[in-house]
Amino acid sequence: MRYKSAGLLLSVILVRACIPVNPGCFAVEHGMPSDIIKITATQKSAPPGWAIMERHLIDTMNEAAPEFLNKYADRGGRMPTIGKPDDMYEVFGNWPLFYIIGGNEELFELSFQQWNAITRQLTYGKSKRVDREFVMNYDWFHNSESYKYFYYFGLADPQIPENIDRAKRFAAMYMGDDPLAQNYDPEFKIMKSPLTGSTGPWIETKRHAEYMLNYGHASLYPIIKEYLEPGWEKDPEKAEEINKLYNEVVTRGDTPISLNACALIANAYLYTGEEKYKDWIIGYVDAWLQRIEDNNGILPDNIGLTGKIGEYRDGQWWGGHFGWSARYSQHMIFGALTSAAETAYLVTGDSKYLSLLRSQIDVLFDNSKRVDKQLVFPYRYGSDGWYDYRPLEIRELSHLYNMSIAPDDWKRIETVLGGFKYGPRPYKGYNDFELPMTGWRTFRWESNGEPMDFTQVVSNGDIGDEHMEQEELNEAPRQLFLAGRNPDFPEKILEANYREMLRRITVSRSIEDIYSYPGLISEELAGLNPVVTKGLVFLTMGGPQAIYNGGLLQVRVRYYDADKKHPGLPEGVAALVEKLTADRTVLQLVNTSALESHAVIIQAGAYGEHEFTEAIYAEYSAESNGDKNPEYKSLRIDNKYFLVELPPATSISLDIGTRRYVNTPSYKQPW
Repeated sequence: MRYKSAGLLLSVILVRACIPVNPGCFAVEHGMPSDIIKITATQKSAPPGWAIMERHLIDTMNEAAPEFLNKYADRGGRMPTIGKPDDMYEVFGNWPLFYIIGGNEELFELSFQQWNAITRQLTYGKSKRVDREFVMNYDWFHNSESYKYFYYFGLADPQIPENIDRAKRFAAMYMGDDPLAQNYDPEFKIMKSPLTGSTGPWIETKRHAEYMLNYGHASLYPIIKEYLEPGWEKDPEKAEEINKLYNEVVTRGDTPISLNACALIANAYLYTGEEKYKDWIIGYVDAWLQRIEDNNGILPDNIGLTGKIGEYRDGQWWGGHFGWSARYSQHMIFGALTSAAETAYLVTGDSKYLSLLRSQIDVLFDNSKRVDKQLVFPYRYGSDGWYDYRPLEIRELSHLYNMSIAPDDWKRIETVLGGFKYGPRPYKGYNDFELPMTGWRTFRWESNGEPMDFTQVVSNGDIGDEHMEQEELNEAPRQLFLAGRNPDFPEKILEANYREMLRRITVSRSIEDIYSYPGLISEELAGLNPVVTKGLVFLTMGGPQAIYNGGLLQVRVRYYDADKKHPGLPEGVAALVEKLTADRTVLQLVNTSALESHAVIIQAGAYGEHEFTEAIYAEYSAESNGDKNPEYKSLRIDNKYFLVELPPATSISLDIGTRRYVNTPSYKQPW
């Protein structure tokens, strides 16, 4: 090697002369700021079972993902079947998330290729659904399923110029800054329609009423109080009348589901740090908090174009698009509330925004009742009040507690789990619609009498729901693990995720002709994606996976490979978050390789929003054989990240003091 200057030669000599215990010198060697704190693992031992399972799951998915892509997409990324926009993006939507956990670089490149390919296919394909790289005429329940994929790119690589440009352009469509997409009214702080996108609000719809009304996703009450007769959509005169009324009552104005757009605006904020994005989130969430107050503590589900509650329903606060009387009301509404509350808290650090979600959880609690000693909650509201009682999943309660770490929020979880004695799960055990809009409200959840075991971990294949990775399935066993009451959860969730991955690979390989296989649309392909990330997020990052419909990732820690300078755990390294409190993060790192050293950067929060104060760990001498007489150390960190060096076959347990939501969140990476 030839050195072009004496200065460069001196730099190289200094770096190579670094003593391993010198944190500043080590940081220079790894391209890090010189003040980063370094801790070296000294406990040598065989890796625990969970660590071997975790690494094997990651390594197998790294191998399986390209095979899946090569089978279901051509060389340019085009898929043979096309479906709804959200379904197409969902097929590969968690690949960049897998990359920031520990997936390889190839997988990230493929995920980016596929996002671009899907966007092209939806722009120029037979069914044109995208304009200027953004979906047209769609609701935010489905938009958010699409764009969560896009948000993960910021965590994976925040320096891709076209993604930064996209983030700002997409946000402009919902801030009133894009003349071609005037979706938002800044005066009344409303979306102008539940259906929005790159061409603006979609108020004059055609045939949209048919699907939404027939499947119970919206109502025309009290303008039309009776059920529509089956087949009304086949009568041209009746169909025109109903569609006109639908456009007047349902598609004008705002609904809570549009709160999912907060994550889109936050995405631009995390890239740029520009205050205008933060201000928009605050203004929009504050407006919804005021509407809750104005409606006696209950979230209204339809807001008119002049900001009035129930403006086109004679003042009635319920009945709107994906609203309180809709088929999946509680699930859809609470997903949006969770996403918006998390986002507002993230960008402001102000816990008052958690009341957006907590207040409505308490509405359900206030209207709950006991049936056969089982606690059930209302899922819908109609002309006769609250109805459709079922047990409650703790998805939203778990997300709320993840943000607050408040004793009262934990008590809510305990109350729900204690009252949910017999299965099945809330969206099982009841009859589906037999005929459109004829008595569908009469079908109720019924218990099958089987005791619920909330330490049990299940996969999609176990419950017969094979379309996608269900986010609510294993929140209860995860929370019980963190509470010290489900100790073998890590092994159970890894085994379940591995089993689910194998099921998907097996089904996929059994399909010989993808062009003639019945029903193989993009929605089905999402259920064959071999990348299963939920358990890995739980274990490595210490948080729930992002709300499926629109949330940003909200976790306690994330990792970077210091040697390769990219996100994720280094090859061969496993991580387990063992305990979380309001001011402590307890985690274990294991180097499963007996031959290679690795260096891991640990960051406080997905976006550096937290701060580490100190780390307590055990230091073993060479004579201790790795399991005797450790000396416990306490090291000040006072930073949002620090570095851990893992020599071959070593592990380390870290008890890290943590100050939460004290830093401005950003996609910026340590280097």
